[in-house]
Amino acid sequence: MTAERCMCGATDCAVCGPLQGYSLKQPTPRHYELALDEVVDSILEYGQWPTSGRAQFDLYDFLDEHRDPSYAAEMYVASLSSNMYALQVRRDRERKTVTEMLRNHLADSDFVADLAAEYAEEE
Repeated sequence: MTAERCMCGATDCAVCGPLQGYSLKQPTPRHYELALDEVVDSILEYGQWPTSGRAQFDLYDFLDEHRDPSYAAEMYVASLSSNMYALQVRRDRERKTVTEMLRNHLADSDFVADLAAEYAEEE
């Protein structure tokens, strides 16, 4: 026998509120910061968010729209050179730039907010 669910619809109801996707715990700015860090790191590591399955955000598409394509050619030429230190410096500088671009672009995104809400629920 299963218990009947409360269907009062109140967002603060301990029985049906969580069943309707409402949370009693609100994410803090720290939750948002952690969520943004996780999303940006995952995008830089795997090229998309989420890391598996259907992408809600694709790094290739983002860079295609927001970055001058000459940067890709410069990185390619640098990778052919024998000066590996210069390539590392260029790569690190480019990664820092793209990281900042992603942080600014994704700060108010729905999937960062959803992840922040998940972090709040875990506490």
